[in-house]
Amino acid sequence: MEWARPLWFLTTVGWYVALSIVIPTGIGYWLDRPSQFDTHPLFTLIGFGLGTITAFYGLYQMLRRFQREEMERNNRMKGAK
Repeated sequence: MEWARPLWFLTTVGWYVALSIVIPTGIGYWLDRPSQFDTHPLFTLIGFGLGTITAFYGLYQMLRRFQREEMERNNRMKGAK
């Protein structure tokens, strides 16, 4: 079941990146409506920018942690041999 861990990681990363971008962009779009602030597309673009920054920062952190855990796992396997 070695294939399950990377697959789970990729699934988690995909959802994290998608939701990190979609949610702030959706909030920005909602704020841009004529019944709210009528500033189309200002808040949509701000939300997209913030979401993109959040997604890439989180992705970077997740990849660092995954790499560190894999290195520790490999070192334990080498030590067991």
